[in-house]
Amino acid sequence: MSERRTVAVIGGGVVGVSCALMLAREGHQVTMFEKGRVGHGCSWGNGAQYNAGSSLPMAYPGIIRQAVRWLIDTNGPVRFAPRELPRTFPWLLRFLGTGRLKNWAPAYDALHALNAQCASLYRDMLGEVDWNRHFRPNGALHVFRGDSLGPLDHMVDVMRSEKGVRFQRISTDEVFELEPQLSRAYRRGIFFPDSGHVTSPPGLVKGLMDRAASLGASVQTATVVAIEPDTERVKVQTNSGARGFDSVVIAAGIASRDLARSLGVTLPLASERGYHITMRGADSGVSRPVTDAASAFVATPLSEGLRIVGIAEFDAPDAPPNKDQSKKLRASAQAMLPDLSVGQVSEWMGVRPSTPDSLPIIDRHPRHPSVFFATGHGHMGISGAPMTAALISDLVAARAPRLSCIPYRLR
Repeated sequence: MSERRTVAVIGGGVVGVSCALMLAREGHQVTMFEKGRVGHGCSWGNGAQYNAGSSLPMAYPGIIRQAVRWLIDTNGPVRFAPRELPRTFPWLLRFLGTGRLKNWAPAYDALHALNAQCASLYRDMLGEVDWNRHFRPNGALHVFRGDSLGPLDHMVDVMRSEKGVRFQRISTDEVFELEPQLSRAYRRGIFFPDSGHVTSPPGLVKGLMDRAASLGASVQTATVVAIEPDTERVKVQTNSGARGFDSVVIAAGIASRDLARSLGVTLPLASERGYHITMRGADSGVSRPVTDAASAFVATPLSEGLRIVGIAEFDAPDAPPNKDQSKKLRASAQAMLPDLSVGQVSEWMGVRPSTPDSLPIIDRHPRHPSVFFATGHGHMGISGAPMTAALISDLVAARAPRLSCIPYRLR
């Protein structure tokens, strides 16, 4: 066991809570700071799936042509708010650079390394009973309307095979054997048998936090306004007072951007807002996460109902939700599941902290060795949280990390 330390974890999403649990397991005295309810920020509204096989960077070879289409298609899955473009433009240039093959392939390698063990790590963190309560390991399905495969498809197949990812390219009939209610417009699919979903994202976060609390971790409801390192301690200033700690982990999603800036660090995080609709009583529409490959929206059956999640909207975190985005998701749901009976529908918008290369930031502050970053997971918080927490626990303990942190360093 490492030396017992007092550790503050800032942020109560799936990444922060996973860090709190891993640190508490090692005997550290952990205090989590969350301004709202634990698990009710961005982690509350995600697509609920884990899928190491599809851990591909958002940017890919050919992305420049696609980006032009996004800019001119007001009905597409990506929207850039004009008021946010000055802040987003440098990020976008780096994003497009990730789509170059020499950058894209290493980014895939690093994402796969981070996400591949998520299921076994969660099982270890939660225990067998809670794992079975929260997780449904019955695979994930990607579906396509076109018949033919392109050069990029073959390249991805090779990359996945080299990593030992199990996947099956399946025919039209096989798609409908798995999911009979899908539109007959889908012509083929990819099935990932080792993937699955959680029945309730906030339920998962609560389960992790309950386990951390049983090991002595506590939660303080407060907004962190400043982090002040000195030679021996780190002071966390909140709207309800200040406390000192041996170490601080910044896992505050998009809010990490401002906290890092106050410490002299610029994080390459964009405010990528995602939307979902959840239709109560319609959870039987599909039996596993189904991703429409063309629009990248995902349908997942949850305990709350059928969730349709998607949209990448680059706008200020505090800008009002755009009602048109939820309308797009309703239309996408009807196109995917023509016989879907839509009853009560809830709508949601949250802010993903997204990096241009899709790789999270898991690192120590360059000048303040007691301050750590665990943020920038974008679309893959559920998949990346357990290994991120394991790496943070290694860094706090000043031991060699179990996985090289070079791809996830500050950049």
